[in-house]
Amino acid sequence: MKPKNNHIVPNQIAVFAEQRDVLGLSKSKRTGAKHIKYKSINAPELNVTYAGLGIRSVAKLIDLVIVFAILLLLEAVFLKFNFENNEYTLFRILIIGVAWLVYNGLFESSIFQGTIGKMAVKIKVIGLYGKELTVLRALSRCIAVIISVLPMGLGIWYITTDKKKRGWHDLIAGSFVIRN
Repeated sequence: MKPKNNHIVPNQIAVFAEQRDVLGLSKSKRTGAKHIKYKSINAPELNVTYAGLGIRSVAKLIDLVIVFAILLLLEAVFLKFNFENNEYTLFRILIIGVAWLVYNGLFESSIFQGTIGKMAVKIKVIGLYGKELTVLRALSRCIAVIISVLPMGLGIWYITTDKKKRGWHDLIAGSFVIRN
């Protein structure tokens, strides 16, 4: 028979004496979000100035005015402001959604790298490597804005706390908004 190795190692804390949290996990084995640092392996660090929430909000306001002015003009020409028919209401919502997707998707994936509002305040949208977004990535970014807005706008407010000023929709699409 082998003899048991029952020697005590100095500076070792017994399992029952370890400090534990509410879930019963040892504090030394617990990991928190502050210990995890995300760094993309393939994407280089860019030497750019990121656009904050304020300037991005001004650009979005300009875009809203442009898109809704165009839609109001189309409304006046084609539907004659007929708000009594509920069939037109669903049609209007669909048209507004499609117009917003097309406007953002096409402008952000173009050589301008931003909508008219973004160009007015001199910011643009880039991909992980500083290049233009593809149409599919620009459309996915626009759709992902819904994810950023729905939980009380937390994904939009995340821009204020992120080091690279990215919202949840930017994280999902792999994009940055920078100053020119």
